[in-house]
Amino acid sequence: MRISGSNRGAAALAAVVAIGLAAAGVAAGFPAVTEAQPSGEEIIEDVEQRYEEAETVTGTAEVTVTNDSETTEATVDFATKDPDKFSIAGETDDGESFEAGSNGSVVWFVGEEKSVARELPEDREYHHDPHPEDGEHYHDHHEMMAGSMGENVDAELVDTTEIDGEEAYILELTPTEEAPEDHRDMESTLWVSTEDSRVLQVTASDDSKEVTAEITETQFDVSNHDSTFEPPEDRVEVTSSETYESFEELEASTDLPVPSYDDGEFEEGTHLTSADGEAVIQQYATDDGEVGIITATGAEDRLSEVEDGERVTVADEEATAVERDDRTVVFWTEDEVTTGVVVDGSVDDAVAVAEEIR
Repeated sequence: MRISGSNRGAAALAAVVAIGLAAAGVAAGFPAVTEAQPSGEEIIEDVEQRYEEAETVTGTAEVTVTNDSETTEATVDFATKDPDKFSIAGETDDGESFEAGSNGSVVWFVGEEKSVARELPEDREYHHDPHPEDGEHYHDHHEMMAGSMGENVDAELVDTTEIDGEEAYILELTPTEEAPEDHRDMESTLWVSTEDSRVLQVTASDDSKEVTAEITETQFDVSNHDSTFEPPEDRVEVTSSETYESFEELEASTDLPVPSYDDGEFEEGTHLTSADGEAVIQQYATDDGEVGIITATGAEDRLSEVEDGERVTVADEEATAVERDDRTVVFWTEDEVTTGVVVDGSVDDAVAVAEEIR
């Protein structure tokens, strides 16, 4: 049986797994499935309907992530609100707390040592790993937590069992050949209540790790104030990002002194702002490969710690060059603004480009 469509029933655990939180839960015995049981497709459709009809979903999950070297456990409280709000808060077995969420326009994460918030791009699309720290791909979060297993998945009802005294269907979910390449190694098992189509447990594994989550409590249509999904103002500041397809639009978006590279063809530029400063990243195409130009504030202290830097001269002024594999960066700072050139080539190649823009 092949599942198609944008929603497929992992319930709240799809978001728990996607954001990289972690911890445990196991199911007992495996009674035989009889011919009277519904098909995997019918069960998934019932789960889909159960969660899609709810304006809000809240609950608690015990999650475990295991890889070759370690196991991490956490208790996670989650909430979603239709169409695009979610919040997750938890504590790992070693006492580290975390929060994550989205109010629909900003996605944020707060941990023991790192906090970040980013504006969501208007034209966003779902990615299997929408970690808030990545800031690149996002989706309707209520839909994601309330039942999205993605497209191109085969589902099979393999058994029934009991979890904490509650009867559950066991479904095995396997990506098809049409699934995205980075999804094809993922295998998942879903435990669904036979009584009311709630997701009770999820296990997902690939070549590197296994994530198991037991949902110990689920409530539908509980009132959640919108403030539940807002980033904590005392812990994070929002990072915004805007991409432009012309140099003129990019230049007009900032007061930074943005250089242009006339020997290359402008492809796109991105303007970033955060609590740490402001940056403009340009991408050019040339006959010799891609050239990147970065203009940023707030970078001088971090760049002063760069090891393996080589002193070079650009337009009769000092600069620093760093080679990594086949890529070279040349950068300098003037009036608290750092400018960098990135090329797929040698130090000489990078200096040549730098000479054109400095």
